[in-house]
Amino acid sequence: MSLFTVLLIKIIPLYILIAIGFIANKFFNVNKESISRLIIYIFGPAIVFLGTIQARDNHELFLIPVIFFIVGAALCLLNYLVARKSWHDGTEKVLTFMAGTGNVGYFGLPVCLAIIGDLALPVVAMVSLGLMIYENTLAFYIVARATHSHKSAISRVFKLPHLYVFAVALIINFFNITPSKEVFDFLSMFKTVYFTLGMMIIGLGLAEIKASHLDWKFATMALFNKFIIWPAVFLGLIYLDNNYFHIFDKTMHAVLLIEALVPLSVSSVIYATELKVQPQKVALVVAISTLIALFYIPLTVSFFLNK
Repeated sequence: MSLFTVLLIKIIPLYILIAIGFIANKFFNVNKESISRLIIYIFGPAIVFLGTIQARDNHELFLIPVIFFIVGAALCLLNYLVARKSWHDGTEKVLTFMAGTGNVGYFGLPVCLAIIGDLALPVVAMVSLGLMIYENTLAFYIVARATHSHKSAISRVFKLPHLYVFAVALIINFFNITPSKEVFDFLSMFKTVYFTLGMMIIGLGLAEIKASHLDWKFATMALFNKFIIWPAVFLGLIYLDNNYFHIFDKTMHAVLLIEALVPLSVSSVIYATELKVQPQKVALVVAISTLIALFYIPLTVSFFLNK
């Protein structure tokens, strides 16, 4: 069996979760608004805490959230300069949000665990941490400005729990406090629920989509950013590290590659829903990117891992 086929088989269960979300909306009236709040205010912060604690003994890992935050913020601001010339209905703001992030948690975590194994978990956690900080500061503020004043948008940023949880985890690391096994086991349950609900929310969003929600220009820009710009940036960084810096090992390089290839972020659907800024339009493009990723990720990863 080829590596491409093996990777494809490992990814398919994620698409089953999307289908379950679609069915849950159509037949059981499950709504994505309640689930999005659970992810934002409960499960997301738990993953930030777990990942920060697990990375305490590997200082190189803490470079990864810095890298992802910088790349995300740079792409966010560049796309904002372009998008604001084409839209004035909030579309430009959600496109800006989407440009700087990807589905590194809900999608990237299970894919990395399936392909690489448990060694990938701390690395994935740091990737997720970097983009969670981006999503819950700069990106959230930009989207919130579509429907909120400057003061109100900043206020909503400070109501998000991720940064406070991160600060608590850093304090615990600083004082070298080791949580008990029971605490780690408890937080590990949150990890499973986190990416399960994250994939299902794509299906929940799909169930509410109409053909009129498709904006070809918006979709083209979002998909170009995710599947061309992101891989190009991280393949370049991996090349530089392999040949000059020698900071990260092969496992880290594999995770960086996979996380650069993941589809558009489900968080963009979650926050667009929470802030009521074009949620159907966003959900449709995220779903398209997720379908593309079904073949794009195993094809690209199998090519580079076989080299």
